[in-house]
Amino acid sequence: MYIKTKCKCGRQNFHNVSVRVRQDGSALELGDINVKDSVEAEQLAREILLELQGYVYDGITTRQLCKVLKDNFGVAFQYCCDIVQRLKIELDMYCPDKQHLYYVETL
Repeated sequence: MYIKTKCKCGRQNFHNVSVRVRQDGSALELGDINVKDSVEAEQLAREILLELQGYVYDGITTRQLCKVLKDNFGVAFQYCCDIVQRLKIELDMYCPDKQHLYYVETL
């Protein structure tokens, strides 16, 4: 799962982490946390863009896109809005009703 951090320089980075949790009776105990990869927000958005062709369509809801980001790319749900905003710009999409994404038609 990707989690977001902010660098002292102001850039946002995403880290692909795996978390191991152990259950001891009724208590949960945090085991290992491993950082598998670290990327800048722009780089993560570009990598996702390359893979999104089969998932994004005209009229997709932001909720559906967040589910795709979570299920297929491991982006934590609370960071989906940030990624969706970047994808809207990169894919030339707009969201007139704040729910559905549409491609901008060029003449």
